Amino acid sequence: MNLPYAANIRATELLERNKAQTTEIKIFRNGAQIVPTGGTYTLKKPTGDAIVEDVAATIAPSGTVSYSHNTTELSSTLLLGEGYVQEFNLTISGDVYLFRRMASLVLRRLYPVISDDDLTATYSDLDSLRPSSLTSYQTYIDDAWYQILRRIKNQGMGYEYLVMSPESFFDSHRHLTLYLIFRDFHSSLAAEGRFLDLSQEHYRLYREEFDSISFVYDQSHDTSADDPDNRTRGRPTIFLSRPRRLRLRRRY
Repeated sequence: MNLPYAANIRATELLERNKAQTTEIKIFRNGAQIVPTGGTYTLKKPTGDAIVEDVAATIAPSGTVSYSHNTTELSSTLLLGEGYVQEFNLTISGDVYLFRRMASLVLRRLYPVISDDDLTATYSDLDSLRPSSLTSYQTYIDDAWYQILRRIKNQGMGYEYLVMSPESFFDSHRHLTLYLIFRDFHSSLAAEGRFLDLSQEHYRLYREEFDSISFVYDQSHDTSADDPDNRTRGRPTIFLSRPRRLRLRRRY
């Protein structure tokens, strides 16, 4: 029986057009990364035609499966945008598993803009509070960033790779990261009630900041802003209102 292995898919894979790059996937079960004994990789266009089909993938000793694209495979003749599909056929314990992941062909990625320094600028004692098992807060920063990427797409705010102003997400990313950090501190140090209060405060601030985000956008996929003097609002404001109801009094 095929077991339900989990592929570590946090967001749509972004492949930059006309650029050599490596794409990879990790498989997990029972808290451990699985090491497949073999695997192939396929990349399909939105039409279903294959760009690369059933080519051998590289499997690292850790189990990470990867494939290195060259510029010819991701040539400038390919259409930009959504709908590309990656397929990893991996052999695990004698059975073959197919893991799919959606991909987008883009001119550039959207990268985060915060680091540990931005967190300690808010709370100077974060360095001393950090668990000895961690050398930085990067895992929280990454988790918060992937949550934001998924939310951009799921809530119809557009496509993250067409955003020209990454600084627009600075405050929401920092607040969400601090929320994750303090929530984790509260979970592991339950006696420290202030961590719960801090986590709730930053989650509230994150939601407020995210709902008010506006950014410079590149609708035409040409690496230039559509209108640099106007910003696109991430979430449109919808006014739910109706005319006032008037009660007519009958006269006798």
